[in-house]
Amino acid sequence: MEMKRKIMARGDQDRLSDLSDPILLHILSMLPNSKAVVRTSVLSRKWRLLWMSVPISLDFDFPIHGSENDNLFYLASTYRELYYWRNCEKIQRFRLWRLRYEDRFAKDIDLWVHFAIKVANVESFALGIIDTNDQRYEFPQFAYKNTKLRDLALWYCQLNPTGSVNWNSLVSLSLGSLPLTDGVMEEVLSGCPNLECLELDCVSGIHRLEISSMKLRELSIQDYINENPDLWLEILAPYIQNLELWGDSSEIRIRQRNVASLVTAVLHLNFGNLEKEFSYLKELLDCVCHVENLELGPWCIEDLLSRY
Repeated sequence: MEMKRKIMARGDQDRLSDLSDPILLHILSMLPNSKAVVRTSVLSRKWRLLWMSVPISLDFDFPIHGSENDNLFYLASTYRELYYWRNCEKIQRFRLWRLRYEDRFAKDIDLWVHFAIKVANVESFALGIIDTNDQRYEFPQFAYKNTKLRDLALWYCQLNPTGSVNWNSLVSLSLGSLPLTDGVMEEVLSGCPNLECLELDCVSGIHRLEISSMKLRELSIQDYINENPDLWLEILAPYIQNLELWGDSSEIRIRQRNVASLVTAVLHLNFGNLEKEFSYLKELLDCVCHVENLELGPWCIEDLLSRY
């Protein structure tokens, strides 16, 4: 009864607002989306500015089947969103995806990249572009220096750093559908001393992937594109522990001594039933015979069973 009287005595008070700011911020961070967080500003004077301190994520998914007008409309709405969130103290993640790129949009994307990397200092940034007319967005030079980024994903971009790369805090890097050179890949890796996970999807132009960092433990390559039949991609990664090869990757060569620390190998390769490709698979298996965990895709299993 005593507890009931205390509760009734406080019935006209806002007990939720009596909680400390750290607890209130934790509660707000569990709301389903950023706009729901902003709506709490109408609750009371204390809540009016509280939303600005809640870490949020900004996601912009362009309409993939929309018309040109739809694309331009979404472009304008993206600017409105950035203006809306300009005073937010903590934007953790910024993701812009499926923009059908044309060269006339280059300055717009520069602005979004600058907002995410220089103004908001996000920890996670993802930029995914759809290549429409062989026009490719060049990642801006100012974005190669950032000490806050932890996760970075870039698709259908052009990487061409003219100076040193400084992504000291980066732990995860995903590059997809873009051309590279050995020099650019070397420059990028040297600028990521704390990188732990590297994903390469549909990349071309590299023929030597040397990973000397002891912190980079996971490497995933999918559908490597080899534009020179006289060369292949050689992997030298003595400290990686997890290696994944997916799709059409018959132009990749590794040697056991170059992956001496490997613990897990995942080989989901898709080839035809050519003798040359079976020889490649045998060679690959010999190079990873020391691993503790080996996972083979359906094609590899079927081909091996058909021959033994």
